[in-house]
Amino acid sequence: MTATETGAGTATDLDVGVILPQYGTAFETVRETALEAETLGYDAVWLEDHFQSWIGDPRRNTYECWTTLSAVAEATDRIRVGTLVTSQSYRQPALLAKMAVTVDHISDGRLELGLGAGWYEAEYDRFGYEFREPPAKRLRRLAETVEILQGLWTNDTYSHEGRHLEVDLEDAFCEPQPVQEPHPPIWIGGGGEQFTLRYTAALADGWNYGTLEPEGFAEKLDVLREHCESEARYDEIRKSAELFVFVGETTAEAEKKREQFQREVLPDEPSEPREFFLAGYLETAPTGTPEEVRERLDAYAAVGIETVMLAMPNAADDADDSLALLADELLA
Repeated sequence: MTATETGAGTATDLDVGVILPQYGTAFETVRETALEAETLGYDAVWLEDHFQSWIGDPRRNTYECWTTLSAVAEATDRIRVGTLVTSQSYRQPALLAKMAVTVDHISDGRLELGLGAGWYEAEYDRFGYEFREPPAKRLRRLAETVEILQGLWTNDTYSHEGRHLEVDLEDAFCEPQPVQEPHPPIWIGGGGEQFTLRYTAALADGWNYGTLEPEGFAEKLDVLREHCESEARYDEIRKSAELFVFVGETTAEAEKKREQFQREVLPDEPSEPREFFLAGYLETAPTGTPEEVRERLDAYAAVGIETVMLAMPNAADDADDSLALLADELLA
């Protein structure tokens, strides 16, 4: 059975989240966007985990993910808050476990923890983190991080002897325990079929990826299903797509937004991994009127995507109504 045959159906079946505008903005813009998303009825807001902007000028304002997330959690009441995704390399797992539990309590049980193996080598180098190659080395450390998080969150005491991580725990504990039982949902981000999807099948509550057309997601979901020990396990995993979106009252207005963003942040000839990454997001970005964007998201839902995390670059502008336009179409 293929992913297409078991798809959710339409865009109105999707959980819809908003990726907050944390690059090149004031903190007040991040907070106000989160509050607007909550008021409009979006399901979640998400922050990326970078020390520098990967979009456009690296020196644009970039707020640290977890301290910003705690502030957003305190400012909001209902909407879920998450990381898309935290690099496992940037925080020792026991520290990350405590940070995540703290945000889970601040938010009264609204945390979604997205984890990834890390990809932005220039950022690693600049800020003193080792960028391990080949990627399998980072991915094995990611899987071990998930094991440690789950161990600390679900046991009175937990001991661990590091295999791929230089982490040994002896009778460690995490008090308080998470609000959510058994623990906050853990999402794994990435599209690698040999390691990432296999670890997702074994360990995660959700999976996230981007830069693909619906047909590409259908292929990845088929691989994920093959890695799962049973159809029931596959059904337990939340499947999500991270997408850039450009929406306007007319198709021409939306296309203008997309073209302006591309001119501002992407050179004519991408030369770095981050530029090729961004080009992939722009090539697949649903663009048009709210109805046209909904129809585009229908195709993602039809292949089995259940959640979308939407980056709307124009949403940070005071005069822009992208969030409201999409909410009227998707969340009514």
